[in-house]
Amino acid sequence: MSYHKKNLKEKLVEVAWNICVAESWEKVNMREVAKKARVSNTAFYRHLKNKNDLKAELMGKGFKILNEGMKNINNNFSSYGAHYIRFGLDYPHIYDLMFGNIDFDMSLYPDLETLSRASFSGVVEGVKSFMPDASDKDIMIKAVNIWASVHGLVRILRRSDLQANKDKHLKWIRNNLEEYLKMTTFK
Repeated sequence: MSYHKKNLKEKLVEVAWNICVAESWEKVNMREVAKKARVSNTAFYRHLKNKNDLKAELMGKGFKILNEGMKNINNNFSSYGAHYIRFGLDYPHIYDLMFGNIDFDMSLYPDLETLSRASFSGVVEGVKSFMPDASDKDIMIKAVNIWASVHGLVRILRRSDLQANKDKHLKWIRNNLEEYLKMTTFK
C-alpha cells in the first residue's frame, strides 16, 4: 500500500467525505476508508486517532462549505437562508452529521466549535440588520425561530423528495426559496 505522509490526512477525509455524501455517515468504516485510500490501517491511525476525529473533520469540511457559501451573499438575508437550505438538500448525509449528532462532544474540537457557531452567528447578524432597534433578547428569540424554521424546512423538503407523490406547494417552495423566506420566516 502506498503511503504519502504529506497529504494522507486530506486523502482520508476526502475518501470518507465521498462515502458519507453518497451513502451516509453510518457507512463510513475506518478500514474501508484506509483501503480506498490505499493505505494501511496503521497509517490511518497515525493521522486520525479514532472515528470521532474523522467525524470532526467531515463536519468541519461541511461547515466550511456552508459558511463560505454564505459569505458570498450580498446583504440578502433570504438568500442566506436559501443557501443554508440548499446545503441541507444537496448534502443530506453531511447535514445530518453536522446537525443531528447529539452523541458528539464538539467542545473537544475547538476549531469545529468555532465553525459551527459561525453559521448561527450569521443568522444573528442577519436578524440585527432588519431589527436594528430590537433588544438582544428579541434578536436571539427571532434568530432561534429562524434557525428552527430553516432546519424544519430542510427536513420537510427532504421528506417530500422521498415521496412519490410530490406536493405542488412544496415544489414551489423548493424552487422559490428566497421568495418563500421573504414571505414567511425573514420578516
